[in-house]
Amino acid sequence: MQLPVRIRRALTLFRKITGLTAVTSLATSLPQPATLVVLSPPIHPRCAKKLRSIANTPCGEQWLIHVQASRRSQRTHTHTCPIDLRCSCVPIHLGNQLVGVAKLVVDPDTPVATLTTAISVLKLVISGTCQDSVVAVLSQELRKSRQRLKDSQRVHSDSAPGAGEPDAQSVALMDRALGHLRRHYQDPTLSLSAIAAALDCNPRYLTTCFTRIVGERMHTYLITLRVSHACRLLLGADLRLKEIAFASGFSGVARLAGAFRRHVGVTPGEYRRIFASP
Repeated sequence: MQLPVRIRRALTLFRKITGLTAVTSLATSLPQPATLVVLSPPIHPRCAKKLRSIANTPCGEQWLIHVQASRRSQRTHTHTCPIDLRCSCVPIHLGNQLVGVAKLVVDPDTPVATLTTAISVLKLVISGTCQDSVVAVLSQELRKSRQRLKDSQRVHSDSAPGAGEPDAQSVALMDRALGHLRRHYQDPTLSLSAIAAALDCNPRYLTTCFTRIVGERMHTYLITLRVSHACRLLLGADLRLKEIAFASGFSGVARLAGAFRRHVGVTPGEYRRIFASP
C-alpha cells in the first residue's frame, strides 16, 4: 500500500545526498505474478527543458528500450540517448516482479565517477525501500493470520495494537477502499461521502485510516490513478484532450492540465508529443 509514498521519500533522500533528480514510473496496482506491468514513461525535468525545442522526439522508443532491459535484468540500464543526455534506469522489483523504474538523467559532460556514484546511491535507496515494503507486506500477512487464528479460537487479547501499527480490521478496510478507488476512479462525481457509503463506514474514520496506512491523502491517490490513466490514453488512443479528461475522471481539460503539470511536469499535449509514436 505504501510503496509509492516510500519511493517518493527515497527519491527525496537521493536528491539530498547527490544534488541530482530522479523520477519514477510505478504500477498503480501490484500486478499478478508472471504478468507484464505497463509503465507509462515519466518526464525528467532535464529532458522536458530540452525537448520543448525539438520537433521529432525519440523518447517513446527510448523508453521501451529501458523497460525491456529492466524486464530482462535487475541491473541498471544506462545509455546516451539521441538528444545527447545520459539516461540511467534502475528497475524497481518487489521480489522477482518488476513494478516500476527509477530514471536518472544527467548532461553528457557529467564525470563518469559522479554518475557511477549517483547510480549506486539510487540503487541503494530503491532497494532499501523495496525491502522495507516486502517486510511490511509479510508483517501485514502475519497480523492477518494471527487475527484469523484468534477469531477461530475465540481468544480475546487484553493488549492493544502497537503504537502506529494498524489492526487487521483497518487494513482490511483499506484493501476495500483501494479496490473501490481502482474500480471507480474514472467517475468524475466520485466523492469521499460516496466511497464511505459504499464501504459502510464513517468518512472521517476512512480518511484517517487511509492517510495513516497508505501514507498519503485519498484525494492524492485518486488523482494519481486518473493521471496514470490519462497517460495511457495519451499514448495509445487517438482522442481529443477533452475526451481523455472525461475518460480519466476529470471534470474538464483544465482539471486534467493542472493535475498533469503537478504530477508529470509537462502539459498533456507536450507529453503526447514527446512520447506518442509518430
